[in-house]
Amino acid sequence: MRRRTPALPPTYARYASPRPEDVARLSVTSVGHFLGKGNFRCSRLSGHHVQHLIYTLRGSAIGDLAGQRSRCEPGSLWFTRKDKPYEYWIDPDCSEWEGYWIEYDGTWAPLLWEMMGLSNVTHVPGCFEARSIVEAIHQGILEGSAATNHESAALLWRLFAVAEANLTGARTRTDTAAAAVERVQRHVRERLGAPIGLRDLARIAGLSPFHFARVFRQRTGFTPAAYVRTVRVGKAQELLRRSELNVKQVGQEVGYPTVQHFSAVFKQATGQSPRAFARQNRGPA
Repeated sequence: MRRRTPALPPTYARYASPRPEDVARLSVTSVGHFLGKGNFRCSRLSGHHVQHLIYTLRGSAIGDLAGQRSRCEPGSLWFTRKDKPYEYWIDPDCSEWEGYWIEYDGTWAPLLWEMMGLSNVTHVPGCFEARSIVEAIHQGILEGSAATNHESAALLWRLFAVAEANLTGARTRTDTAAAAVERVQRHVRERLGAPIGLRDLARIAGLSPFHFARVFRQRTGFTPAAYVRTVRVGKAQELLRRSELNVKQVGQEVGYPTVQHFSAVFKQATGQSPRAFARQNRGPA
């Protein structure tokens, strides 16, 4: 079931009053909810007086931290550093951007980033688990007591841990996807003469056909069908250089049982018919 965005005013902010020793270590100092539209933009080209993070609820924006750009989409966490220039603005392809911000500070913050592998991380996409923590931090700061300030700092620590886990999971998913794509590519190369369908390749990858097609294109730049055609035509060019194989035999070797189909695919890819290619590229018999 789709989760509805809480009914909030377009913008709000509430500042906590942490004790000096809390500020020195780790504390949440400001929270807010925003809804930006049109030319909404924020620039802090001299950095900021505190650390800052943004969780996107809906819409999209571009965040730039010292020249490192990220696309902030629903579920993403975008981190800034107070000693670096940054700005963010609504994605030109999107009409609005809604989310939460949290400002925090303290000497423990960079230590936590380092401990959790976040020192050089500015953007964690797809971190939907963070939303409930972000909302709990907002609620705690709005209540404004010393106890909730401590709870909010603890939640902030937990938020960093969730970001770390999400990054680790993303790396694992990337490694798994790479292995799946390699399995599929090997299967295609080894079985060019057999029928090769999307569902068969998705099964080999261990993914749904839709997910497989998306992952495969992201990693190779080809749709599965385009990749199969490219490999088949490449192998056909290699075989056509051998005088002992005729065009029909080459077509069958690479998965095209009829000369007409093979010739059409080959010519579309190379600009030549298989026979013309063979005449030009075969060595002496």
